Amino acid sequence: MVQGKSGSPPALTVGRTSVAVTAVAITEDNSVIAAYSSYLVNLKTKQRLKVFQHQAVHALYVSKSSLLVCGGRSISIVDISRDSEMSISSAERRLKDWIISAVWMSEKIIAVLYSYNSVAILDSSTLTSVQDVQCDSCCIIYGGCLVVEEGVLVCCSGTVFNKPLLWKPLLQSKVVMSYEGHSGVIFDIKLTKDKLYSVSDDRTLIIWNRLSGEIEHRLYGHTARVLKVVLMSWCEGVVTVGEDNQCIIWSCETGEKLSCITPHSGNGIRSVCCKNNLVVTGGWDSTVVEYSLSSRNQHPQQNFEYSLDKDPPKWVSWLNGARLLVQLSSGEVRVYDSALSDFKVVMSSAESGFKGYSTYCDLGGVVIVGGITGRICLLDSESLRFSYVNSDREGKIFSLTAVSCNSDRKLFISCQDTGNLVLWEVSECLTAKPLKTYVLPKCRNRWLTSACTNETGEFLVVGDRRGGVHLYPLKVTSPEVKSPLFSICGLHGENGISQLTTQQNLVVTVGRDGNVRHLKIEKESLVIVKKYKPMSGVYWVEKLKQKGGLTLMHYFHGQQFKMTVLESGETIFCVECGGGHRSWDALFDGSFVHFAYIKNPQIKVVKQRVTPNLFKRHGSLNHGSEINSAVYYRDLIVTAGEDCSLIAHSQDHSLPISSHISSIRSLCVSDCGLLFSAGGRGSLKAWQIPPDRTDLELVSDYTVVSNTHIPVGYNSSYRFDQRNSDNDQRVMSVDCCKSTDSQFVCLVACGLSNGEVYLLGYTSDSRFIRILSHYQHNCITRVKLTVTCPETGTLLLLLSTTFGMVQGLNIQESAIDSKFSCRLHSSGINGLDLRLGPSAEVLTIGDDGDVIRSSLSASDSRLDSITPLARRTTHFSAGIAVRFLNTDRFITVGSDQRLYVLDRDLQPVYCCYVDVPDPHDLVISKSTSYADLAVLVCGKGLQEFIM
Repeated sequence: MVQGKSGSPPALTVGRTSVAVTAVAITEDNSVIAAYSSYLVNLKTKQRLKVFQHQAVHALYVSKSSLLVCGGRSISIVDISRDSEMSISSAERRLKDWIISAVWMSEKIIAVLYSYNSVAILDSSTLTSVQDVQCDSCCIIYGGCLVVEEGVLVCCSGTVFNKPLLWKPLLQSKVVMSYEGHSGVIFDIKLTKDKLYSVSDDRTLIIWNRLSGEIEHRLYGHTARVLKVVLMSWCEGVVTVGEDNQCIIWSCETGEKLSCITPHSGNGIRSVCCKNNLVVTGGWDSTVVEYSLSSRNQHPQQNFEYSLDKDPPKWVSWLNGARLLVQLSSGEVRVYDSALSDFKVVMSSAESGFKGYSTYCDLGGVVIVGGITGRICLLDSESLRFSYVNSDREGKIFSLTAVSCNSDRKLFISCQDTGNLVLWEVSECLTAKPLKTYVLPKCRNRWLTSACTNETGEFLVVGDRRGGVHLYPLKVTSPEVKSPLFSICGLHGENGISQLTTQQNLVVTVGRDGNVRHLKIEKESLVIVKKYKPMSGVYWVEKLKQKGGLTLMHYFHGQQFKMTVLESGETIFCVECGGGHRSWDALFDGSFVHFAYIKNPQIKVVKQRVTPNLFKRHGSLNHGSEINSAVYYRDLIVTAGEDCSLIAHSQDHSLPISSHISSIRSLCVSDCGLLFSAGGRGSLKAWQIPPDRTDLELVSDYTVVSNTHIPVGYNSSYRFDQRNSDNDQRVMSVDCCKSTDSQFVCLVACGLSNGEVYLLGYTSDSRFIRILSHYQHNCITRVKLTVTCPETGTLLLLLSTTFGMVQGLNIQESAIDSKFSCRLHSSGINGLDLRLGPSAEVLTIGDDGDVIRSSLSASDSRLDSITPLARRTTHFSAGIAVRFLNTDRFITVGSDQRLYVLDRDLQPVYCCYVDVPDPHDLVISKSTSYADLAVLVCGKGLQEFIM
């Protein structure tokens, strides 16, 4: 609650809050309750209830119509009515120690486990302790559980010395059994009558025989610390979640990994619960995901091997109806007949003429095969009829590429030596005619891997084996086009482009560097508007395919081929095949995945029935790690984080944008909708915010120290001309203002970690021009740039440092006219704000917790000194940010999670608790449509306050 003095202006009220989901629970009526810091939210009714004053909720325990809420040392009881309405029945009470676990022993008695391995029995009506029991093994514990078995309270404590300890608090304080096997701190434990389940810092789940203490299964699967374990009471299953964002379902009996889902992003999954075939997870990215496992039925893979008369196969392809087409080294083409359980000959070696070498592509109903002589064969996949087309050019066909287009036309491109491309159209009578001839630019591995037309059919876009994209005209009278209209070489690195498609007037490229890019055709050129990586750690993405409203990603990960549902992160198919550098093909018909590949030199076929889990995501996606900076632009909030991405938040959804190759430290926005983001490796990027959309368009990519422009959307490997110093320097703060010089759209100031400050001009053709640079001996923490005299074009560049100093630079005619400085704080300054007017003032806040209001004095029409006017220690720990609300009110936030509104004497007028841990920035806006004043605090999440 916000508190204020009597007669003060209206208080700030809490608006949208997006923080990590710290606990989830499923009630008796199957409603899902999620904890966002100190709030509980019923995802069914959207009711929001604040439970604790200054403490995040860490655990929820359901008992009929009541909910026991625990967090830190705080405990409370919430009642849930028949219509799912939540109300507090027992207000927050602070206990003597940190609560690790709790259990309802009855409606009137609650047992809690403390972090010093002691148990307290509480009266549920007053939440006061009636009995305390200390275990003989007095130690710190990070995890544990309490269960009631036949009226007896049983406790299992997960100690920091890697051992679960079993004891019965109300019978004796001695440890009944100790379990040895973990090599890391234990974070969570679950008990059944005959088994014990524990997860640890050593990334394992261990299933123990509870009576003998023997390890039945030691299960590996997580790549980071495992935080939670829950039991699936309706089956012999157990679920684990951890910091690697994986939710893994295991078989208790066999230890087999039944399913692996990656539902969240960022720093891990914080909470999980299960009930009635429903698994619910809550993540650091502020979302809750529900999985319905009722349709989940594990089906084993069926494996088949075929050897074809000592005639090695060259390639395989799936036809409609899951029929496998194979060409052998002799040139013979066969198809698998399921009725005969054998392959039958479709085309003999004498008929094909493709002995020793051939290439192919599938047009969806017609398979095109080409050989070393330039001959092209068309094979109908239904009737298995075939016909031939003779190319005007003789010579080896390096590639045949199907052209993806929105019309019903069947187009393909043949690529021969010297980069000659021929565009063909296939008719219904199984003939093909050439339409156009193009020439592919010279490069190593000069052949195509993918092609598509744009939505209007005016242009042809092709991707080559070297990762380049080329734009050609389609509607031209000339039958031969010598060169492309536009090319982007090396767009996806050296391994090539695997897929080209069109989507909403954009060309979507998928490459074997693991990235996806969106390109816009503009004035006969290609402009990269978006780049993202669908899944971290994956470099060979073959295709993205829509199936049943889901996006399936086909990719290779090491020696494995996988299919993953991008929306849920669930891998529905995985097979060891040795990698993608051999002939292979995959088909998913909605029920079965069919995968075929060639090895040693046999045809290996894998078939498996798959059923993706039904899932539902609640909440808008947020950063998976700390948010360093945020800006308002009208009703849009743009945030930047340690996860190297930007997120544009509107009122009803959020749009993540993968942008930088290192963390983003600072954002600023101009009045014309230009957004500037800056961060690690000296990177500075400019984005255009469209007036009617929430997405951002990247218009310039620049490195500050080396003064280098990077072509928009290229790989980071393109940055060959950067000085090594770029990798060591971070842009700590960036600010912009309108330029009085018609040469520039706006001016941008950058402060770096090595003490350098740069003033840049941003031009109308999306270029940065360095105007001047300045150096001082300490790391820059904040910069402020403003025009002090529009008539003369005089600028004031104000900067703060880790030495506690504020320095001002008066800039005129692209040079520093004068400068002044003053050391205000005893340690680093974290927040800086500037207000001009009849009396110019500066606000600062630092690591010492002090807020200082200073005046800027002027002489000879320029500011030349700074004088402290008022000082107050406001926060209990480091102050993070400070802003002017108006001439008489200021607002601050600190690492103590307190937000203060101060008067001109820096006396607190309001104070409230912020639900965002570790705040990083504070921004205000007076131009939103839903509030006269909006204040946003960002850190490990974000929270908005409105007036």
